[in-house]
Amino acid sequence: MADIISLQCHKSRKAADRGFREWRRLFRSVTDIDEHTKWADLPDEIVLFFCEEDPESKHALYDLLMGAQRLGTGHDLEAQAFDTFSTLMNAYFFITDQARFECMRRLGWIEAIPRGDRSIIDLVMDSATYEYAAQLEAPVPASTHPAYEEDRQSRGIDRPALVRKYIAQAIRLFKERVPLESSATQ
Repeated sequence: MADIISLQCHKSRKAADRGFREWRRLFRSVTDIDEHTKWADLPDEIVLFFCEEDPESKHALYDLLMGAQRLGTGHDLEAQAFDTFSTLMNAYFFITDQARFECMRRLGWIEAIPRGDRSIIDLVMDSATYEYAAQLEAPVPASTHPAYEEDRQSRGIDRPALVRKYIAQAIRLFKERVPLESSATQ
């Protein structure tokens, strides 16, 4: 008797196969990047790689978005029609924020990241990720976050700006914690 396979699970697995193609090339030492992988599952070196936003990490995120959506590779992003390009850039900024919020979570600056309980590929395949409103999602700062007191006094009204204001500082501190000899891309 044949196994019953959920259509949604099959779609997620195929999207992950396409979307994580570049990640698997870059991070050969991490063999278990799949449709279940969350930001919290990734090693520090990989999270830092995406936080720093250099040309290679940008391309890897572009490739994730384009491949998962069957739109080509990361190199094809800029060739998309303006509406599609704008929508993909919204998702890119959201996914980049996810990596940076994960960095802050590991520093103890926040308790949880918005939608952090979902896999990366689920986020990429969720149409809400591509909407502008996703850009406004921000985590609640923990008492150790530099903007905690200011956020508390503003009752969260300015939270998206306050939390993001300290991204560069978080990345700098996180980078000091990650081993200098990164084996993530080797």
